[in-house]
Amino acid sequence: MPALTPSAAVPFPGVPVEDEPVERAERPEGPLRVLLVEPESEQSHQLVLSLSGHDVDITVCVDGAEALLRVGMMRPDTLVTSATPPEVDLETLVRVTRRATEIPILIGVGPGDSQRAMRALAAGATACVNRPYRIPELAALLRGSLPGADGGGHDASASPTALRSGALELDALGHRLFVDGNPVNLALREFGIMDFLLRHSGRVVSREELWTEVWHKPLPPVNNTIAVHIRRLRHKLGDSESQPRFIHTVRGIGYRLDTANSS
Repeated sequence: MPALTPSAAVPFPGVPVEDEPVERAERPEGPLRVLLVEPESEQSHQLVLSLSGHDVDITVCVDGAEALLRVGMMRPDTLVTSATPPEVDLETLVRVTRRATEIPILIGVGPGDSQRAMRALAAGATACVNRPYRIPELAALLRGSLPGADGGGHDASASPTALRSGALELDALGHRLFVDGNPVNLALREFGIMDFLLRHSGRVVSREELWTEVWHKPLPPVNNTIAVHIRRLRHKLGDSESQPRFIHTVRGIGYRLDTANSS
């Protein structure tokens, strides 16, 4: 099947193609209906098994073209897709889906996917999640994507995927970080580092822990990548190594996020 171009308009069965997003219908009772775009059968099989106890009903598509058809036919509650879906490029998949429905669109990202993910977010994707998928993280994002979750308000601090400590607030669904209420633009790795530090605020996190959590592979013997990312993070947070407000270096071990005196 030929790949669709970004300008292609693909009408879904029974769904009018509009310039404005279609209003989301009220969700019926029952399991969360997830449409998963996953070309690797082992990944999709493991995900279906792992989420079976989380009140989630998963329909698997092997490519983006099939996903576009199923979005219109089954009206899922959430779309989860890898950053490199076959047949239809990611940005097109997001744009065409967004024209028909306001359901959350989660992008599974791995090494080398940052540019695709950023374009997808600009096209209307909701958030990014690490791939290979970690079940607790993905389950929390899926729960948080439901309309009316945790009382139905729009306060990020009420969401199970929002983290708040002192002057810092991280919104995982919106892929945003706020410092003193002001938004800070972060690259994917920087966002992953801040997410991990906030979840372990107050304790020392080793370089090995950070690398394994964010890069998903063993830390090489000689590598300054984490130090470079921390330096960039400090600059964006208005922090400094000599007089840290947030990120403290623990020599020979790693880093500690301290927000007790940052408010």
